[in-house]
Amino acid sequence: MKKPLVTALKLLVLVALFAWIISNIHWRDTVLHRAADGSVVEEIVGRILGPWDQDTLRLDIEGTERTFAMGPAPDGSQFTVSPGLLTYFRQLDRLWFALGALGYVVSMTAASARWWWLLARNEIRIPVLSALRLTWIGVFFNNVVPGQTGGDLVKAVYIVRRSPGRRMAAAMSVVVDRVLGLASLALLGALVVLADLERFGWLAAGIWAVLLAVTGLGVFAFSRRLRRALGLDALLRRLPPKLATALMKIDAAVFFYRDHKTGILVWLALGALNHVVTVASFYCMGEALHIGVPPLEYFVLVPIALIASAVPIAPNGWGVGEALFGTLFGKFAATHVGAGVPDAEAVMRTRGIALSVLYRLHTTLWSLVGGVMLLTDRQRVTKAELEAARGDDPDAAA
Repeated sequence: MKKPLVTALKLLVLVALFAWIISNIHWRDTVLHRAADGSVVEEIVGRILGPWDQDTLRLDIEGTERTFAMGPAPDGSQFTVSPGLLTYFRQLDRLWFALGALGYVVSMTAASARWWWLLARNEIRIPVLSALRLTWIGVFFNNVVPGQTGGDLVKAVYIVRRSPGRRMAAAMSVVVDRVLGLASLALLGALVVLADLERFGWLAAGIWAVLLAVTGLGVFAFSRRLRRALGLDALLRRLPPKLATALMKIDAAVFFYRDHKTGILVWLALGALNHVVTVASFYCMGEALHIGVPPLEYFVLVPIALIASAVPIAPNGWGVGEALFGTLFGKFAATHVGAGVPDAEAVMRTRGIALSVLYRLHTTLWSLVGGVMLLTDRQRVTKAELEAARGDDPDAAA
């Protein structure tokens, strides 16, 4: 009963998010003629012909073309433009888009190298290319496959199968890898947000809270003194034998990394650099869409959006990501829309949503690489193994 209820709640949240997104997008190309006192003289709806971000704008209005000189006129009046969502995609800059796509591939390659290193520290030896292949298969399940089977679960099943003598250590490597990725992303945002605390005040508080929470989790996992003070070992021994044994194995697998603190700190720093590539990829996508937002905003807003959109409601974060990017860019980047543009927050909200949609579409396409790797894998994970790992089959899981 619990799983159907959770699924129903996820669907309700997803429907609500998409309803909000659809209602907050500018769908039509609109030119506003405003008088010197700011009042709207004329609102013209049509289809933009050619670039929308030039001094002169061409608009097709029911088969009739009109040309507008954008910006302030000598009499104080001005024309401003608000492109519809599809216009941003129609005028995509292919070079910037290609650079953004390349950044994503580099980021994923570095992430697989981080996981390979964690496995090696646990004396689980697999080729680097195998770690890369399993990472891409995980990406395929995260971004394309609907349902409750996430990419981390698939990676865990694969690596556990290949590590019969260190099954728990292999499985926990996926969890530790995810936590390190989250921590390094939070670290990047926490450092960059210091550049403008006055403007990003409450965002800074949120991202520093995430970083402190992950740090606290690490301290709890690695501190012998704290563990003794809390009586963790005694508490585990009081639990039912099967549960206590499982939790002790998990605890031992995590505590193992205590002797590799230097390596973990180095990889946190390298992970943050890897996320610089990820954010740069988003910036290139934004330039491809002509969003017109400087890099600082990306390095503050993108990490926050990515951390929050990791909530597993829909494949690839669809819906959640669009709501977050639309809200954050609308609130904190509206000043870059241009002087005199009415409802600049709504205009930038549409651009933020366009950025999220473009990025997710391109990552979904890249995920098909993992799908091909899965199909060509002669020893691919089975449905029964995934059901056991999820706990759908208690006997198999035991």
